[in-house]
Amino acid sequence: MNLQSDESRTNTVGLCATCTHSRKIQSDRGSIFFLCQLSENDPAFPRYPRLPVLSCPGYVPAPASPA
Repeated sequence: MNLQSDESRTNTVGLCATCTHSRKIQSDRGSIFFLCQLSENDPAFPRYPRLPVLSCPGYVPAPASPA
């Protein structure tokens, strides 16, 4: 199992790693994708954006999880 640190995941995924509108999807084969939930109502947002996402007009940081 390949576990990445939060910092490493943020570098490879970009903004989607910390966005409220992003949902992590894992396929049966173990591939990981990030679904942009804004795409459900706005066609300007791709369902599965190319990573890393470096800028996005819909980005909203997710609330910090308690430590």
